[in-house]
Amino acid sequence: MSSVPLPVSSDASSQPDGAPPLLLGTSAFGQDERGFPVYDAYWEGGGRAFDTAWLYGHAYGPGCCERTFGAWARSRGVEKEVWVLAKGAHTPECLPDRVEAQLAESFDRMGRDDAAMYMLHRDNPDVPVGEFVSVLADLVARGLIGAYGMSNWSLDRVREAVGYAREQGLPAPAGVSNQLSLIDMVQPIYPGTMGSHDPRWRAWLTENPVTLYPWASQGRGAHALADPAELRTSPLAECWYSETNVERLRRARTLAERRGVSSTGIALAWTLSQPFRVVALIGPRQPEEVRDSLAAAELRLTEAERDWLENGTGEPPRE
Repeated sequence: MSSVPLPVSSDASSQPDGAPPLLLGTSAFGQDERGFPVYDAYWEGGGRAFDTAWLYGHAYGPGCCERTFGAWARSRGVEKEVWVLAKGAHTPECLPDRVEAQLAESFDRMGRDDAAMYMLHRDNPDVPVGEFVSVLADLVARGLIGAYGMSNWSLDRVREAVGYAREQGLPAPAGVSNQLSLIDMVQPIYPGTMGSHDPRWRAWLTENPVTLYPWASQGRGAHALADPAELRTSPLAECWYSETNVERLRRARTLAERRGVSSTGIALAWTLSQPFRVVALIGPRQPEEVRDSLAAAELRLTEAERDWLENGTGEPPRE
């Protein structure tokens, strides 16, 4: 396996599998001229971990995002220093016999031969979990991946996968990548996507050694709206609008002013301050957005601050 990178914060030493607290998403960067400046800003700020997927960028040319990321890593001479979360076996190819084939194709595109973490990008409930677990555990045993997990899986299926692995003496899933942010996803952003916002998920994550890798961890840009009320009429409305979310945006803005950070930074701090293990996926599009997220990665909120932001309970944080 490639060497584990330096973390972006001192808290990363407690993260599993050497993962830093942030992963930079690569789904928006299928062209070198767009991706390289963002990746450079992330690297210069101490970021070392990247989220990739076989499917990313297919609308613009199969594999373009993985190729851009691989080209950047080679051009900067950091292929052995990056921490990579790769994903594959997306619907309609979410099948056990497509897992290794897509992983091999991703490796070829990126110009590498391993990944620190590999996740199934979707679930296929028609396939027994044991078939997926057996294939993924074999990839771990052969050194192609350091650990494995599932993205956009239900809690019941994840629990079943963990139980099967333990019964069979196999490596258990180490991570789940479902959506989580201060504002709650009210409608799936893409077909088959799932959140982990409900109390059952949070209780299970608190009690089990499985790390959550939440995507859209900063609310997908909603915190950057000029006025929280604009959420109702913005392009984000279909998936994110609720009066509850509007109030959360307002409270985040209040706390951001008192903490001297951006509202988007407060949203990231809320995600990273959960009472379970979290490695947040971030999706900045510009270098200045990268720097904003890296600055907020060190910030942790108290339980009272988290509850006030989410539920409006208790007193607002004092100056």
